[in-house]
Amino acid sequence: MNRATEDHKIWLFDLAHGNLTNSQIVKGFVKYYALNGFTVGNVQDDLVFRTHYNPSQGMESLRGALNSFSEVVE
Repeated sequence: MNRATEDHKIWLFDLAHGNLTNSQIVKGFVKYYALNGFTVGNVQDDLVFRTHYNPSQGMESLRGALNSFSEVVE
C-alpha cells in the first residue's frame, strides 16, 4: 500500500493536531504503518521529514493510544 495517499496525510495532520480519538489513532497506525512492516519510529520520521507539524503532540498521542490499547487487550 502506498502510504503517500490523501487519507494518510490527513491522518498525520489530525494526529499532530490532536484531532483523533485513541481508536482512530490505533486504526490509522495499523493501516498505514503496522500492516506495511513499519514502526512507531516511522511515524515520527514522517512527522519530522514529510510535514511541517511539531511531532511532539502526535507522538505523545500515538504512544498513549497504543499503551491504552495494550492495556485493554491484556
